Amino acid sequence: MFSFFSPDSKFMTTVSRFVDLIVLNLLFLLTSLPIFTIGAGSAALYTLCFRMLRNREGGIVKAYFQAFGENFRQGTALWLLFLFFFLPGLLYFDMFFHMEGMLRYVFALCLLIVVLAVFLAAYAFPWISQFRNRIGDVLRNCLILSLSHLPQTVCVCAIHLFPWILLAVKPDFFLKISFLLLVLYFSAAAYMSTALLWKVFKPFYPEEN
Repeated sequence: MFSFFSPDSKFMTTVSRFVDLIVLNLLFLLTSLPIFTIGAGSAALYTLCFRMLRNREGGIVKAYFQAFGENFRQGTALWLLFLFFFLPGLLYFDMFFHMEGMLRYVFALCLLIVVLAVFLAAYAFPWISQFRNRIGDVLRNCLILSLSHLPQTVCVCAIHLFPWILLAVKPDFFLKISFLLLVLYFSAAAYMSTALLWKVFKPFYPEEN
């Protein structure tokens, strides 16, 4: 009984990690309220998730805001850049989908832009949470990694698109679990994505890590 509730037991470790993810999720939601800060919040979220995965996390709140500040400029710039390409691409994607003839080729181009933007976003914020590069280098590295590790890329994208797919396919069920998604989804998605991206990023860490 006592070993079951020991701080080092598997049960208590799991409970502790679950609580950390809830706290982390709430911090992400709080710092994402201005919308334009979602990029910096995503980078901070991944910073803590990578530390959790490597059992190096300390105080969640202090570490999160420190990572948020460190990644604010680059994370915000990347987020706005992705919105600049993604939103028009999505808009024209829907518009040209219903057209015929040569305009269907524009639909294919819009689809390609949207897919590449999703691929890049899936890697860019985790990448800047771990490495320091110029934005051009970040985009180049993430494009190469996303295309050269397609299974991981598809899985990471599926994790992040899951709520939107669920909303489109099963809106009633989405509403039923909306509170759970609000409390836990973003940090849980980042944590699962981190587990997938760890092996992709591992060759780029210094040997001592």
